[in-house]
Amino acid sequence: MRRLLVILAVFGALAAPASVQAGTTVERVPFDATFDLCNGDPIHLSGTLLTVFSETATPSGGLVLAFHFQPQGVTGVDLVTGTVFHAGGLTRDLIVNSPPGGSTETFVNRFHIQATRGAESFIVSELFHVTVTPDGTVTVFFDNFSSTC
Repeated sequence: MRRLLVILAVFGALAAPASVQAGTTVERVPFDATFDLCNGDPIHLSGTLLTVFSETATPSGGLVLAFHFQPQGVTGVDLVTGTVFHAGGLTRDLIVNSPPGGSTETFVNRFHIQATRGAESFIVSELFHVTVTPDGTVTVFFDNFSSTC
């Protein structure tokens, strides 16, 4: 799903008028979700996500896109035990397209659901990077993902 959103964002940015030099959008988006912890208990989280989207055309004709998501006051409760959790971390994606057609993308996700009262926390970490040359050759690719409970 994330890859689809990134691809759609890249194509949308490429369709933007060439006269656009730079732009940044900052929004606070309501967040409300329920998902299962590692022990199977459902946790309900709610609060606000700070979202930042930046688009910059380089003088050489390239394009830099940056996405940033960060929880702000997101808290949750384990619906079985009543344990309170606090969300932290960030999700960041940086895409650089060069005029000859090459590109790089670096995606960082640090998703922390910190438990209180000695309960286990839920932490997701991902570092993804790809470099593509103008002829379409992938010269660097890695996707390091981990999840701990």
